[in-house]
Amino acid sequence: EKIYKIACEWDLIVLEDDPYRFLLYGQDPYPKSVESWKRPPSKSMFQMDDQGRVIRFDSLSKILSSGLRIGFATGPKELIDRINLHTQASNLHPSGVSQALCAKLFEHWGYDGFEHHVNKVALYYMKRRDTFEAIAKKYLSSHAEWTTPSAGMFVWFRLPNVEDTQDLIQNKARDANVLLLPGQAFSPSNTKSQYVRAAFSTASAEDMEEALIRFAKLLES
Repeated sequence: EKIYKIACEWDLIVLEDDPYRFLLYGQDPYPKSVESWKRPPSKSMFQMDDQGRVIRFDSLSKILSSGLRIGFATGPKELIDRINLHTQASNLHPSGVSQALCAKLFEHWGYDGFEHHVNKVALYYMKRRDTFEAIAKKYLSSHAEWTTPSAGMFVWFRLPNVEDTQDLIQNKARDANVLLLPGQAFSPSNTKSQYVRAAFSTASAEDMEEALIRFAKLLES
């Protein structure tokens, strides 16, 4: 709300990029079943926009298939029309096959079917989050700090004893067969960062443990 008020005060357009909206699972314990679980409500600047200054971007790549590369924008017609013109002049449009596949899938599912699917996907990542964090607590508690994620497929580690994680990853981690993304890659000012991002999306529990053991040894060296 504070960001939106600032945008209104300075007459700014807000681009709300939120590909993990449907992967919101919160901090509650893992439920007994998909049917018994209700996804936590998500907040959006688009929902509070009463001045036509927010364009919301969503993605199907995170909830259907990473290979689809399909997303969509929602916002004031005048702004969406300009985006369409730019898209037509740059890449024409996303894959027609991917669009047709998604359209047919949504037609088959309906709204309730879609909700059931994204709830299953959210709980899938919730379970992986719990597994990853349990292993992290076992090996990294004395080397890193982190906040338990409530959505998505990543954990951000802060390394209090590392001034520059870009240097750590580029010059030490690769030789130790550890690959994490340094926080500097996400900085608009390209400044040094104490943070790294780790993904728990595809690795098995065994691979998670091996990776975090290697990471802990790297931080101890």
